[in-house]
Amino acid sequence: MTLAVPAVDSLDRPLASSPLGLCLDCNYPLFGLPTPRCPECGREFDPMNPATMNMGRELTEMAKWVLGPIRWPVHLLSWGALAYALWQARLPGGQIASSISLPILIALGLIWLAWPLVRTVAAKKYGWPHSLLMRGQKQRITIGLCVLIGALAIARGLPLRGALYLSRPAMDQLAADTLSSANPYLDDRRVGLYYAKRVKQLPGGGMRFTVEEQNRAYRSGFTYLPNVNPKRVGWSTRNYRYVGGGWWAWREEG
Repeated sequence: MTLAVPAVDSLDRPLASSPLGLCLDCNYPLFGLPTPRCPECGREFDPMNPATMNMGRELTEMAKWVLGPIRWPVHLLSWGALAYALWQARLPGGQIASSISLPILIALGLIWLAWPLVRTVAAKKYGWPHSLLMRGQKQRITIGLCVLIGALAIARGLPLRGALYLSRPAMDQLAADTLSSANPYLDDRRVGLYYAKRVKQLPGGGMRFTVEEQNRAYRSGFTYLPNVNPKRVGWSTRNYRYVGGGWWAWREEG
């Protein structure tokens, strides 16, 4: 008589003896594991839920970057670029608005807004579950909109207007001190959001100071001319603009 050997219950074996899928974070093949956790990176998965695994192709490094979470260096670079552009746009020369910096900022915002679409295409190509694409989508859209709104503000000159609004009391006081001084030149000093250099009186009851200077090839600053009616002179050009309250923004090149 032949005795039948009982089959070993599959529950006594590890979770899976054949590949279930790949880890969503590191592409580790999830099979033969005693616990539902990737031994490579520690990410948990559910063998009964395909949405917790990559059931498609192995992700390339670029695909992992596109489909992965937003890392802090990307946050830092994007917000840092926006903050730097807004801060520089407060200067009277208007270099940010008239240079390639503004198109670059606009392109950065459009990339952030297009990122969810790129992630959708990559997910279809590599078999990533659609439910995971929603993670971080609001962050990407928010950053993209903030960058584009910042670029629009720069194009409309809003950083300069805001800086002038906050700095005008200090600028008016500097003008009064300069015009009442027996010395035609005053020391450099902080005036609101600007640092005034080369402060000096002008003939006819005016004064001016420099706030930006690059190796004498480029300068910008403000001039105070309370006795000049901006409606009767044709000075408002790219290099000389009236900004209100008797103040003019100027720039010199060459």
